Amino acid sequence: MEYRTATSPGGLSARRGLSLDNTSKRKNGDVMRMNRGVSVLLSAVLMAGCGGDGGGGGGEEPAEECPELCAETTSEGVIGESVRSEAPAEERTVSALAYCDDVTTWTQGWTDFENQVLTLVNQKRAAGATCGGVAKPPVPALTLDTRLRCSARKHSKDMAVNNFFSHTGSNGSTPFQRMTSAGYAWRAAAENIAAGQNTPSAVVDGWMKSTGHCNNIMGASYKHLGVGYYYRSSGSTYASYWTQNFGAL
Repeated sequence: MEYRTATSPGGLSARRGLSLDNTSKRKNGDVMRMNRGVSVLLSAVLMAGCGGDGGGGGGEEPAEECPELCAETTSEGVIGESVRSEAPAEERTVSALAYCDDVTTWTQGWTDFENQVLTLVNQKRAAGATCGGVAKPPVPALTLDTRLRCSARKHSKDMAVNNFFSHTGSNGSTPFQRMTSAGYAWRAAAENIAAGQNTPSAVVDGWMKSTGHCNNIMGASYKHLGVGYYYRSSGSTYASYWTQNFGAL
């Protein structure tokens, strides 16, 4: 089982429109920081979190550095690193909503799981939490955004069908490109992924135990959430694949 926070298996942490020191904004282009060498261990849980405070401070604090092997194994599943990005909405072009056609009709049980994850996330946000030893105050509930649900479903399906685990899609897409393609003109965005957990409570508990994922879940700057769950028992390593896409317009 696996978990990751909006990153590639190599531990991508991205912020759009920020300088290398994460303090001054760039007008054009993206700044991306990459860390190599995160291995996925079968029958073990890979957890890793890279990035800043998950938007809790509006994305203005510097992101924490993720070591070269930013991972730890547990017995609960696999999560990857976290990724966040921030940029003025006008810097992006929203693509056609036809992108979502193949994930509009969904298995009811999968939709129920997605809705349960949203409920559990909002329970965590309402209660407050501790992420990596740092207390996070209660924050407002997230609302479902169908565009973010589309991008999350697309990625979970992609990982299951093509049997990989990464924030980078099989076509080379980043989480932020997928959100834009789904029609969400994000101003701030983040992604958590996981694989191998059989229930919504198991996957949310796993994310909350990882600093980067917990920071994304508790991020005050995010207003919307889309969750994608996909199950494929044959030809995939983990069978159950989960994606959370967070955003603010």
